[in-house]
Amino acid sequence: MNLILFSLQFLSVLQVVLTFRLTIPKITNINQLAENTERITKRANNNRIINGVAVDISQYSSAASIYIDATGYGTSCTGTFISKDVVLTAAHCVYNQTAGLALAQNVFVSGGTQSNVAKSSNVYKTKNLLIHPSYSLSDHSNDIALIFLQNPPSNPPYTFAKIYDVPITDDTPVEVAGWGVTSNSPSATISDVLMAVPLQISSSQTCNDLYSLWKSNSGNTICTMNQNGQDSCRGDSGGPLYFTGDSSKPVAGITSFGGYPKNSSNLDCGVNGYTVYYTNVQNYIDWISSNTQINTSDLVFKSSSTSSSNLTSTQESQSKSESQATPGTQSTSTSEFVSDSQSPSISQSTSERAQPKSENQSASNTQPTSKGESSTTNTSSSATLSINIYTAVCTIFLLYCFIA
Repeated sequence: MNLILFSLQFLSVLQVVLTFRLTIPKITNINQLAENTERITKRANNNRIINGVAVDISQYSSAASIYIDATGYGTSCTGTFISKDVVLTAAHCVYNQTAGLALAQNVFVSGGTQSNVAKSSNVYKTKNLLIHPSYSLSDHSNDIALIFLQNPPSNPPYTFAKIYDVPITDDTPVEVAGWGVTSNSPSATISDVLMAVPLQISSSQTCNDLYSLWKSNSGNTICTMNQNGQDSCRGDSGGPLYFTGDSSKPVAGITSFGGYPKNSSNLDCGVNGYTVYYTNVQNYIDWISSNTQINTSDLVFKSSSTSSSNLTSTQESQSKSESQATPGTQSTSTSEFVSDSQSPSISQSTSERAQPKSENQSASNTQPTSKGESSTTNTSSSATLSINIYTAVCTIFLLYCFIA
């Protein structure tokens, strides 16, 4: 009798253990990350640097490639390292209306390499995500976020960009960098290497016509106007708008969204005369400093003395990685993963024109959810049913033996 009871208990425990082991997270190693990123790479059609050139990573080593894995979609973005363990990016890269704030365990960052996150050997897990407390999905205001790495390397292969704190004018030389497809072709795939393209700052009336919250480039957004078919676009989101008047390349803006004429049927990137908007980072220096514990003096670009040699001293600045969120700030944190508000509203017509620039691809063409999620759920249900049947059969057999 005791043997029978022990057998029944063992079978019950076995059922629980097997069921639990089948409901594992979608991503468990870097190979799965590469596979998921390859999936959206092949299906991407809207994230690109248009008419740019591949760049020498030694001159752009503060750029970060970001991949956010979530149920039903994957998002490819770019960011900027501002310390050993802090990456600056766009809030819309890690937050959306359906899922809310992304889980830190689903965010991967690579740096110090010309390759995107799928091809890079320098891939880091994320500890915490922080978006601005006044970020607005409806009008794209305060589109800024911080990504905190969980275990940053002691000797990082990437550098840290300063924040450009000089007034922006139409004559300020800038360029945008990112990983993305290089044409408007639906069959285009994202670039394996970092690309960059020079842009023209604009303070024309068109900037306000296509985004009513823009008043000047001293405000929270910087406006550029497309010329020569050169542009950033979705997927370059969160990436740096670099000031190119200094070899250290301080970051002036964060790629946010594009402006299009009302009722326009042409939403391609690189259309001359269209505008693109970048979060003006210098207006958020205090917020960044308070949430990273990095001194303001260590964050800002010193225009009177900065040269390429200052980049080394910047790298020696270490941020305290623990984030102190301000009241109302949305954040998420995790300790497990495998490494390697209120804003003024705008008119409906404006929100229709404004297009976020992240590469957000639905997985519905091939499967109802993101790679791994659907198969995990189905496998778990099938396995549980099989185990239940097995348990029932064994129980009946043992009872039969006992009665006999």
